[in-house]
Amino acid sequence: MKSSTRNLIVAAVCAAVLGGAAFALSRSPGGGESSSAASSSPGLELVSKKDQDVASMKVTNKKGSYTLVPAPKSAASSSPAASSSASSAASSVTYTVSGLEGCPINTSATESVVKNGFSLVATKNLGAVSSLQEYGLADPQASVEVRFKDGSSFSYKIGGQTATDASAYYMCGENSNNVYVVSVDQGLLEDKTYFVSKEILAVPESSSSSSASDAAAGGYDFTQISLSGANFPKPVRFEKTGSGLAITQPAAYEADADKLNALETALESLTADTVEAVRPDAAALKKYGLDRPSAVAEFTVNRKSYRLLLGAKTGSSYPAMLDGVDVVYTVTQDKVAPWAEQNLLDLRSKLIYLPDIETVQSVKITRGTETHEILVSRREKPASSSSASSGSRKTYTYTVTGDGGKTLKYDGNYQNFYQKLIGLTIFAEPQKAPSGQPAATVEYRYFDKAGADTVAFYADGERRLTAVKNGAVCGDIAKSSLDDVFDVLARFEKGETIPAA
Repeated sequence: MKSSTRNLIVAAVCAAVLGGAAFALSRSPGGGESSSAASSSPGLELVSKKDQDVASMKVTNKKGSYTLVPAPKSAASSSPAASSSASSAASSVTYTVSGLEGCPINTSATESVVKNGFSLVATKNLGAVSSLQEYGLADPQASVEVRFKDGSSFSYKIGGQTATDASAYYMCGENSNNVYVVSVDQGLLEDKTYFVSKEILAVPESSSSSSASDAAAGGYDFTQISLSGANFPKPVRFEKTGSGLAITQPAAYEADADKLNALETALESLTADTVEAVRPDAAALKKYGLDRPSAVAEFTVNRKSYRLLLGAKTGSSYPAMLDGVDVVYTVTQDKVAPWAEQNLLDLRSKLIYLPDIETVQSVKITRGTETHEILVSRREKPASSSSASSGSRKTYTYTVTGDGGKTLKYDGNYQNFYQKLIGLTIFAEPQKAPSGQPAATVEYRYFDKAGADTVAFYADGERRLTAVKNGAVCGDIAKSSLDDVFDVLARFEKGETIPAA
């Protein structure tokens, strides 16, 4: 509730003094037994106490009951919302919910309810009434008992909403028929889960004092991510290789940069929509599908490890839990889909193999009975000799020849053909395991290392080819896309101009 309405709350009961005195709400305004005339004022102060005086506040309402008690800030302020609270900054005491120790508490919400529960100002005094039932006070929406450290206490009831203001409620003392109009903090009408912070996860950015290896873009340095659960029949694992993550299980693949970025962003923070259960037992975990999670993300970022679980999807939401936090939340599908609803093909690069053109000495391409071999030679540029001795990268001029030693154009033509060749992309998992002889092969050899890398293409139906790199299945490409490569290759070998892709 806003601070401007903080004191427009629960018209309480006592004109209290520390030694204990008769409650104001047990009397009529003028001191007599009743009053037929309603009175109003900008603010009718009934009780004035300090928050440091509160020992406990017990609330019983239609949704259950809870008790708020003071707690050291370091123990209770476990959510960012709590730490940003203006009231928290001004006071050395905050409040937690009895029985929810160890759970992340939104202390802004607990402080608001407590402050609005003992600093009591009514907006209108209706006087003594003949029927509390007419005001919803015979069967109140909430009953509140506030106890102070000096031993005094007061109790009051919250009835129905007023006809003219949905934010205003009728209230009276526990043993009084004098009715007031007050504004009510929403927390008085909720159960204890209302106070559980909905911030499931908020990974702190790496500090400026961290090592260079931790200073990843955006302040988040992921070193491993593992995805498992029912949505991942074959678990997927990313590990840091060089400056970024690559897929290492179930096989080695480059990651799709856009998908990986979205996945990391989704794991950096997560806010729940609702709190479903606190300290769930085995039956509750089964109810939410968390005994057999749909998806599990285990990851290490900025040198700290986390484990996030999602239960059985219902509609567009998932139950969720974070290891170490004994709370079941619900989150909407869009918040977790970047990691929970992906598959291996989604997450990996769709490009089959990307050898650097400047490292490749020859490309041998076969299809059926036809064979094409492109040879590349290079000559170091003289200007680079002196700079190479100082550690700079050597530079070269390149020439290229085709079948029969025919000289072909390197700049533009060969470069554009090469881009077409390595630009072949997969679009699906194979329909069957590749077998027999390949329909086509591409073999790469290099200037600075021995051996070769081979990409083979096997028929998978009439319109698909399964790409296999060095014996590892990559996925299916459209047969027409490889036909296009051979068409461009024929034009390149004739010396025709090859446009950029």
